Amino acid sequence: MSPPNTFTTTVHPFPSPTSHACAYEIGPQNAKNALVFIGGLGDGPHTVPYPRAIAKRLEETSGLSYSVFEFRLKSSFNGFGFARLADDVADIAALVKYLRGIGKGRIVLMGHSTGCQDCMEYTSPALSAPPVDGYILQAPVCDADAIALEMGHGPLEESTKYAMQLVEAGKGHERMPLSQLPGFMQDNPISAWRWYALAAADGEDNYFSPSLPDELAASYWKRIDQPLLILHSGNDEYVPKSVNTQSLINHWRGLCRPGIASGLSGVIPGAGHRVEEPEAEEWLSSTVIKFLQSIK
Repeated sequence: MSPPNTFTTTVHPFPSPTSHACAYEIGPQNAKNALVFIGGLGDGPHTVPYPRAIAKRLEETSGLSYSVFEFRLKSSFNGFGFARLADDVADIAALVKYLRGIGKGRIVLMGHSTGCQDCMEYTSPALSAPPVDGYILQAPVCDADAIALEMGHGPLEESTKYAMQLVEAGKGHERMPLSQLPGFMQDNPISAWRWYALAAADGEDNYFSPSLPDELAASYWKRIDQPLLILHSGNDEYVPKSVNTQSLINHWRGLCRPGIASGLSGVIPGAGHRVEEPEAEEWLSSTVIKFLQSIK
């Protein structure tokens, strides 16, 4: 008898810029459509629990025919320190092309944490990524604000200033010294360039800062041309207490093209960043199912 936490997955090797890439499919067998899950910093296949809860709900929902795919990106696990969002998009695009090639109909991208930045980057016209049929953003937090919760704004500003000095000296690929990093980054090598992109107010990863000028933020949100679901966690430990996440979601919805951002968008009650609470996980799974059902 198998232990209770085991689960079965179908492994799909596929061509990708990241060598030996595989996607892992869970949920209904022979599903016509695909929900592609993209994790956050330090994540990889199966590190976030709730995709399995969503897959279980998909098995129980007739007429929807979606399965869930997770996969390893160049930036997965501890690889994020020397990868860019554009690298992630190249990996995601490769999987989308593979899924189209095996006959999948609708393909929806679901980002968690930095995976949400990946979804936003995917819509960049400069990258010409293959089209998908929808986007879900869960825990779209501002990394700079999250890091400042541990480091403080002053030390963080000094750290990103140091990183930019390395970049301007042609040393952006060099590893940031541990003395310039917060505690949770001490075990993960990260380049000066990547640290600046992640942690600076004007870093290229900063899609979700509440302080972004509307003109700049709107230029990002208006790129999205397929149905969009935005879900913040109600008790996200990486969001400053001063941020009203429901108001922020409402604001972002207003910056989107008309009819793009779903009315199901909102705050997951009682959820931490990874939505590991049973009731919050159930709420998230139900909302994702309703959103997928709304995509025509």
